[in-house]
Amino acid sequence: MSNASSHSTSEQAAAAQHEPIHMVDLGGLHARLRPELDQAIDQVLAESSFIRGKHVASFEQRLNDSLALGGHVVGCGNGTDALALALRALDVGPEDEVIVPDFSFISTAEVVAEVGATPVFADIDPATFQLDPASAMRARSPRTKAVMVVHLFGQCADMDALVPWAEEHGIHLVEDNAQSLGAVWTGPRIQGPAGMLGAMGTTSFFPSKNLGALGDGGAVMTRDADLAARVRRLSNHGAERKYHHLELGFNSRLDGLQAALLNVKLTHWEDTLARRRAAAARYDALLDDVAFTDVIRPARAAHSTHTFHQYCILLPVGTDRTAFQQAMKDAGIPTAVYYPTPLSSQPAFAETARTVGQGTPVAHDVAGRILALPMHTELTEAMQARVVAELFRLLPSA
Repeated sequence: MSNASSHSTSEQAAAAQHEPIHMVDLGGLHARLRPELDQAIDQVLAESSFIRGKHVASFEQRLNDSLALGGHVVGCGNGTDALALALRALDVGPEDEVIVPDFSFISTAEVVAEVGATPVFADIDPATFQLDPASAMRARSPRTKAVMVVHLFGQCADMDALVPWAEEHGIHLVEDNAQSLGAVWTGPRIQGPAGMLGAMGTTSFFPSKNLGALGDGGAVMTRDADLAARVRRLSNHGAERKYHHLELGFNSRLDGLQAALLNVKLTHWEDTLARRRAAAARYDALLDDVAFTDVIRPARAAHSTHTFHQYCILLPVGTDRTAFQQAMKDAGIPTAVYYPTPLSSQPAFAETARTVGQGTPVAHDVAGRILALPMHTELTEAMQARVVAELFRLLPSA
């Protein structure tokens, strides 16, 4: 890189030298929103509207409207429950198989096993880390009832390939949209918001998510009114009305306090996305300014917008990631690994799942090299300059 560029980056890094850098800065976010959050809490306390109620109904409708979902949103206890509710509503169970990406958080496959079905692990795209349509197609069998498409790190999987294929074979497509709420797919064949492109979509309001509660929360979304009604029933002990239970369900309800707090954050949704996208653009520019081609920057899917829940790079082959992370930590730079172990290698699935023929070599390679850099709404250019400066100081060019 040029001397001028190097000097500029060094000055920015020096300016942030004593400013703490967080992997996720919820404290800074909530400090900015504190008056509105306090007001929402006071209102819920005054009304004693703790379970379901007007704040939940308001949030469900506002989320539907704000993201132009054009369907039905049903709040629930957390993102994992949302996945389970979607599978239950679609009658996925014993003797069925569900195709899932091998590179994801465990809940994606865990809920499949919990409803009695068999997870079938498919490989991922080497550039975007999303479910590889070709691998998913190879994983299909006569028992395949659903495919779980995870929109990872903030952008959509290849829905132009996956949606028509699922429809052709009568496979329910469920979108795990915990990390990409607000992303939009704009392909030549399929268009629309993530979470509303298949039979059902789900999301999580875990505190660190782009739209995060101050505790647990989740939601199921669908264009099908009957499926939405069944999800609402299943999440309330299978009750159609009080003390009248049409089927066995369980207790998974978004509470009024979390809904009120989420309503506050939803008001700032566009600003949240703008801040994250600006931070990603700054990382792009800083990384492009460094002559180190062996570090692979995040790829953008051609037909998806990106909400940047994470900003993940791939380290050079052969890097001791554990040692490198410790060196970054010693320099005051937090990093994280999403995800270090493919699901097919988790002991929990040794007897309850199978893997597509030809295996999942890309998922294993990515799991061994991926590294997430700090990404949140409170990042400054100076902070990011320090992150990148330490990254390349500790990982020198060969």
